[in-house]
Amino acid sequence: MLARHAVLFCAALALTGCAVYPSAGSAEADTPPQIVVRGDVRVWDNPGNFGPVTAERAESGAKVCASLDNDKVRHEARGYHSRALDLEGKPFVGGGYYCVPARRS
Repeated sequence: MLARHAVLFCAALALTGCAVYPSAGSAEADTPPQIVVRGDVRVWDNPGNFGPVTAERAESGAKVCASLDNDKVRHEARGYHSRALDLEGKPFVGGGYYCVPARRS
């Protein structure tokens, strides 16, 4: 199931410690977000094009984003788009999640 969903975040920003990540939108945009390469990092081109993670998708989003976790950083799903595009512009089966490092409490 995890392989069916695209997950990426701005790894370069995570290194700053106080990074501010773009917000997902209040609804899925007509234009889906796409993975692009910036420098050597794969990122979503327009995080604001993601809609919210609905209650029905919360568990799946948590599992997908947890696949990015390591001993120092935990990730959370901040957005979902049903037609998110891969690097070649093809839709991911099942859509994609916008994952970012979890907010510290």
